[in-house]
Amino acid sequence: MLRLPSLFSSFHAAKGLRLRAVLQGAWVAAGLALGLAGLAQAETYLPPARDLQSTAAQAAARHQPVVVMFSLPGCTYCERLRKSTYQWLVKDGYVVRQVEMDSSDRLLGFDGKPTTGKALARHYGVKLAPTVLFLGPGGREVAERLEGAGQPDFYGAFVDRALKQAELALGARPPVGTAPQS
Repeated sequence: MLRLPSLFSSFHAAKGLRLRAVLQGAWVAAGLALGLAGLAQAETYLPPARDLQSTAAQAAARHQPVVVMFSLPGCTYCERLRKSTYQWLVKDGYVVRQVEMDSSDRLLGFDGKPTTGKALARHYGVKLAPTVLFLGPGGREVAERLEGAGQPDFYGAFVDRALKQAELALGARPPVGTAPQS
């Protein structure tokens, strides 16, 4: 009988150590998962709009539009498009700017006057994030806007079509051997 209680208590002690190790491992795993999730949630950088008048002049000199992505913080569709499409346009030399459509931060508009992301969204009638505009000098839309994230398989084709429309509207010459699009 003396052995049973001592065996019983050592069994519970070992079980308690295993349970504590399992719980500690679970906490470590949960912390690691949350940390990795935080890294996965980090937003892809796009240059913010600060001075749209000078940005438009820079783009027009290259016969390109200013590509303006209206987004919202935490918008997963916006992030997907920044990562899959718009960061690559920046790397390819296109002038892409991001405007947070609910922001009250000041920036200079196409007319050189102070404005905000919220006011720009209202001016252009942007109500959905993401919405991408292709703008020329003075903030004039020079191609069909893209609203929403669309189908991932086709979104790049819509962007390419809009860029071609915009470049033609801004006086870029089509490559030799191609017919202008109507």
